[in-house]
Amino acid sequence: MLALPGTQFRMSKRKRFWLWFFSLAMASAGLLLWAGVPLVQQHQLGVFTGIVALAIFAELLLIRYPLRPEYSDRGLWFSVSTPVVIAAIIIYGWQFGVWLDAVISLAAGVLTAQLKNTRLRWAFTNTVQSVPSAGAAGLMVAQIQGEPVSPVGWQTLVILILSLLMYMIVNTLLVSVTVAIAEGVRVRWVLGQTLLSLPRDIALMTPISFLITAALAAYGATGLLGVLAPYLALRQAFVIAARQQELYQQTIRSLGFLVQRAHPYTGGHLQRVSQWARRVAERLGLPPERCELVYEAALLHDLGKTVLDEQILNKPARLSPQEWQEIKKHPQLGAEILCDTPFLSPIIPWIAMHHERPDGKGYPFGLKGEQIPLEARVIAVVDAFDAMIGGESPNQHRPHRRTLTLEEALAELERGAGTQFDPQVVSTFKQVVQEWQQRRTAGART
Repeated sequence: MLALPGTQFRMSKRKRFWLWFFSLAMASAGLLLWAGVPLVQQHQLGVFTGIVALAIFAELLLIRYPLRPEYSDRGLWFSVSTPVVIAAIIIYGWQFGVWLDAVISLAAGVLTAQLKNTRLRWAFTNTVQSVPSAGAAGLMVAQIQGEPVSPVGWQTLVILILSLLMYMIVNTLLVSVTVAIAEGVRVRWVLGQTLLSLPRDIALMTPISFLITAALAAYGATGLLGVLAPYLALRQAFVIAARQQELYQQTIRSLGFLVQRAHPYTGGHLQRVSQWARRVAERLGLPPERCELVYEAALLHDLGKTVLDEQILNKPARLSPQEWQEIKKHPQLGAEILCDTPFLSPIIPWIAMHHERPDGKGYPFGLKGEQIPLEARVIAVVDAFDAMIGGESPNQHRPHRRTLTLEEALAELERGAGTQFDPQVVSTFKQVVQEWQQRRTAGART
């Protein structure tokens, strides 16, 4: 069988990865051999061993800095290994730094793989990416450092920032190529994603690199203990914060489950309303933490129904005026349930006001226009829309109410814009729904 033109040169993703890995491994091995003899001749093995031990210990206790605490699965894993390597390059020379980075990366990677039962190959991959990064930074420092300078002077700070920049640029490039090969995506796309965090990473690493440089210059390897002590204290503070955040998320989930048990259709309804509400909040330009709070408020907006008479809530026939008055109490009841929960205080007004109207004919307070928080106006629109379309399955349909199509429900929202609903929110929500329809249609075609 004849091969198509060019196909004989194509390689599988696996083969491309290993070819890239062995190329980096050969380059790293050559760099280590070049740097190895001066390290022994300068009798720095004792200091080297001490720094390695302390750095590996710190590497195994990474700090997860909660840049986005509202999302439990997001954050920045901050390590001191790179600042230690850069400080060692400045104090002991580039040969020392290259070997230090190689040993720390490999040892910490192997230990982490054993403890967390992850693939060992990534420990070696990380190592062969780290060595050229340290080499590039070290050789640059060797070229510009010149005469010895004060380890706490401004010249050292400038050299430190430049070496960090060089290290991170080379490392980002190598990691991006590795990810692109392993995942089968474009290198340009991966670079675009990873370069965004480069200024933030350097800003975080610069102060600790400066402290480590001064500590190594003054006390050698034992000086690291003075830097690692506050590092470990900071880590413990972040661990406690992460546990508190998890407790917060668990409370939200538990309350949401309680609401879902109160009414047949609320399970899917609450999930859809909360997801739509967050998308609208994002499109309106609210800060990320505010968008997540909108999600949580939408998830709990019907919490007050849990204390209402279930016979009224589940009544198949149309409600009487007296029964309707009981139903209208649920926004305020939900707010009262949460009033003694301080960490939920931001969302309490939105829950209490999610049935207010711009024309003042809403409940329970009869507020008008801007008196109603934007977040409550978002929930009002999305809640009404989902009630009109009636859910995704028959058991989620509300009694005594005809379900509408998406187009009919959007038309109803537009008719009520300015009186029952906020016009800006309606317009934004319509765009979100239309984009969702387009993605769903495109997905169905593929």
